[in-house]
Amino acid sequence: MITLRDIRHAAFSQWKAQLTAVPDEEHLLEQENAVRQFQAPLMAFADSTTSMLAALVATRWVSLQNDYERVPEFLHGQCQKWSELQSGAPFVAQLCEKANALPLLTGEVIPDFSFAMSTGDTVSLKSLLGKKLTILDIWASWCVPCRRENQQVLTPLWAAYREKGLQIIGYSIDSSEGAWRNAIKKTAPCGPHASHLTGDETPFMDALRIATIPANFILDGDGKVVAKNLHGEELKAFVEEFLKSRQIGGG
Repeated sequence: MITLRDIRHAAFSQWKAQLTAVPDEEHLLEQENAVRQFQAPLMAFADSTTSMLAALVATRWVSLQNDYERVPEFLHGQCQKWSELQSGAPFVAQLCEKANALPLLTGEVIPDFSFAMSTGDTVSLKSLLGKKLTILDIWASWCVPCRRENQQVLTPLWAAYREKGLQIIGYSIDSSEGAWRNAIKKTAPCGPHASHLTGDETPFMDALRIATIPANFILDGDGKVVAKNLHGEELKAFVEEFLKSRQIGGG
């Protein structure tokens, strides 16, 4: 437990310093990256320890708000691990119940859904998938980091790779049609755009089991999740490498 305490102290100090450097909502993605760096050593400890108590403490420290939306693979891993080692423990049942309510995992197939498009048509999500890779971007006109990502990252990616098999689908959780269309016109990439215009009460968010934006699911040509919630340079690098590997492999 002393080792875990030291790990948490070092991670917390680093997180606090990074958070102070990016304090406002405009830099939400940078804040999220700092949280990921804080969580990483705690998750590694929980994955490696043979002590259920220590794993429980580390898991709790990963998110003091008990929110594991961004790290569902970690919680599923803990569920599987302790189901095998301590199957009768009440903690395990609670852990697995929490894990099963989290978003899609990498490797799972995105559920099909009927989208209300900006063109006025209603089409299925699966029909919109790119030949090789699709970025399903969940955003809103009022989300500052979403708008910045649209303009600075997704629009250039669309221009560079749309002829090489990349699709970018924008799904907005706006409730105002005017605000949504205005944001598309000003900052969004030119791929297909959809919204049910029901705000964050949309059934599509329920189907994905997410509540937080910015968010994205990166899908292969069959709709399988190959990555999630990559942004900025990390997203650019992933798209480039993935499409390059498909070109070399002939996929």
